Amino acid sequence: MDKLDNLIEVVKKSQLGGGDSKIKIQHNLHKMTARERIQSILEQGSFIEIGALVGNNGAGVITGHGTVHGKLVYIYSQDYTVDGGAVNIANSKKICNLMDMAIKMGAPLIQVFDSVGAKLSEGLDILTSYAGILKRNARLSGIVPQIAIIAGPCLGMAALSATMSDFTIMVHNSTELGISSNKQLTKEEEKYVDSKMYSSASKCSENGSIQIDAANDAEAFIIVRKILEYIPSNNMEAPPMGIEASDLNVLNNNLNEMANNEMVNSYEVMRAISDEDSVIELNNNWETSIITCLTKINGLTTGIITNAEKQPSNLNIGVSEKISRFVKICDCYNIPILSIVDTYGFSVSLMEEQNGLSTHVSKMIYALIEATVPKVSLIIGKAYGAGYLALASKEVAFDISYAWPSAKISVTQPEALIKILHKDEIIQSENPKLKEQEVILKYIEEVTSPYSAAEKGIIDDIIMPSETKQRIFASLDMLHSKREIRYPKKHGTTLI
Repeated sequence: MDKLDNLIEVVKKSQLGGGDSKIKIQHNLHKMTARERIQSILEQGSFIEIGALVGNNGAGVITGHGTVHGKLVYIYSQDYTVDGGAVNIANSKKICNLMDMAIKMGAPLIQVFDSVGAKLSEGLDILTSYAGILKRNARLSGIVPQIAIIAGPCLGMAALSATMSDFTIMVHNSTELGISSNKQLTKEEEKYVDSKMYSSASKCSENGSIQIDAANDAEAFIIVRKILEYIPSNNMEAPPMGIEASDLNVLNNNLNEMANNEMVNSYEVMRAISDEDSVIELNNNWETSIITCLTKINGLTTGIITNAEKQPSNLNIGVSEKISRFVKICDCYNIPILSIVDTYGFSVSLMEEQNGLSTHVSKMIYALIEATVPKVSLIIGKAYGAGYLALASKEVAFDISYAWPSAKISVTQPEALIKILHKDEIIQSENPKLKEQEVILKYIEEVTSPYSAAEKGIIDDIIMPSETKQRIFASLDMLHSKREIRYPKKHGTTLI
């Protein structure tokens, strides 16, 4: 066998991973192999492998680069057919090398997790290997996007790496995510926990660890490619512009009807102003009363915060955390933010207060204030007290603030305010209870009128609901060149 034939044979063997029998087992588990996953994510023929001959059969991870939508991306995929994808010294070096290249080139990093964990036979050195990966996860954060796909077991320190990513996608029926495994947890807490109740896959998206839950590998990869259409390659670039919507000049009279009937629905408004089939919801199973999503408005990538229900939302600790994380992602990658507001304000709850509601709310407001991207608020319904300040106020965080004629803006709950302002009139009446209701009905419109807020300059304009998409896009387009001068500092302490 000559040298060229030998090379072909060596490469062919390295691409077989753990061999045909192990590949068959992987397929029987309804899982793609590591190489099949990479080929499904990247554009056909674009993958260039790096370190193919490192260690035994690629050392349990495939690393390299390719393109998605013509955009350079770096990718590694753990190979479960080789020692269960166990992390060892050799493959951790491959991963670290790839991460270093991603930050040098300013290109996104895609990580596909499917591993039983660390190869413990390598002793303490494996801790150093994991440390190198985690350090690079932190170094890349906010500079190049990191997208994690959890397509199998992801335990121990690997779970930390996955959840440090900007976007974490879970393949529902294949995923086990946690610092401890199911068996360890149920063994340690068997007196308190029914093992049938513990399901890492079902709970991860409900506690905020996972942003998106995909039904299978193929769906997860479609989501990855869609995300890469919306975000820039690095923090020095603007998000890519999509094809401009052809219906931008068409008024949406359904929104006028919604406002006229005072039956505002934030979710429907979000859908109405987004380009068709452009919404990517993040953390949609966590704190479901609030939606955080990436969308396109006339081709412009925009992050939207809005409530999911027909009724105004009550904000709490979980909602505050969800919004904080979303705002930080948008700010890192130059994605403008739109807040669609219909909220009573923050929950009146002893338990929430005892669990640190004020601290979490301050983190959320701090994140919005610190974000330098364009920020527009649209009040379509209620905006009371601290809820208005957090999600709509120009004085706090937003560049532009609009309202619909249906908006109700008040310094606090309007009924309570009216009772305070007209206390004497109510008390001195023959029937205080009846008088109280009469006074509230009489003054409620005056106290909450958006026109009063517009006269004081608290909001910039009251707009026709049918023109919402046009006005929002015009404002975001105008704010595209926004620059803010900040005092030099490492970082604030509020988010720590």
